[in-house]
Amino acid sequence: MNFKRRGNSISLYRSTWVPKGPGVPHGYTCQTYVGTIQADAMSLPTDLAERLSPAECAALERRVLGPARLAHEEATRRARLREADPRWRLDEALRLVNEAVERSQNAAVTASVTQSIKSAVEKVKTIGSSTTHDKTQVPDALREAHRAITAAATAVRSGQYGRGPENGFRKTSVYRRWTDILQAVDGGEQSLLRALQDAGYASRRVR
Repeated sequence: MNFKRRGNSISLYRSTWVPKGPGVPHGYTCQTYVGTIQADAMSLPTDLAERLSPAECAALERRVLGPARLAHEEATRRARLREADPRWRLDEALRLVNEAVERSQNAAVTASVTQSIKSAVEKVKTIGSSTTHDKTQVPDALREAHRAITAAATAVRSGQYGRGPENGFRKTSVYRRWTDILQAVDGGEQSLLRALQDAGYASRRVR
């Protein structure tokens, strides 16, 4: 059985040896068309099965039907995982929000719109959070700080702040905000790092 693929269909041909004449050891192979099947078929059509021998059915199962079923199962598994995965939806939402941030500079929106988004985000279950949303729960400041820094990095990459000047960038408000962040994170007795060290969540530097 020979398989010849054209697009998404596979034509099946049966090879037959034809001698050139009686008692002649030489001959040629004749290709006889048997039928056509879709390349992604997962079962053998009845009309085609009636024209194939058991060995040819086994070859078709091995070459076409079996691999097609495995590919379908894998595609179904991936679709199921994607449907249950919240992360890519949040990544897409963040991308759109950052685009809205830039466009809102020329077309401001009502506060109720952003508040609705904030309320929805607060309901997203995160690692380490309780199974039910508690409105009286104290916000996780460290988580919020991480979200803010991640959002800031995305905003800078998206061009929200433009390009810094070739000279004198230390005089810009962006640079001043950055130094304020460094000071708050790791800048002395009142910094976040010192608070974590005092609470036993970070080690002190050996001087």
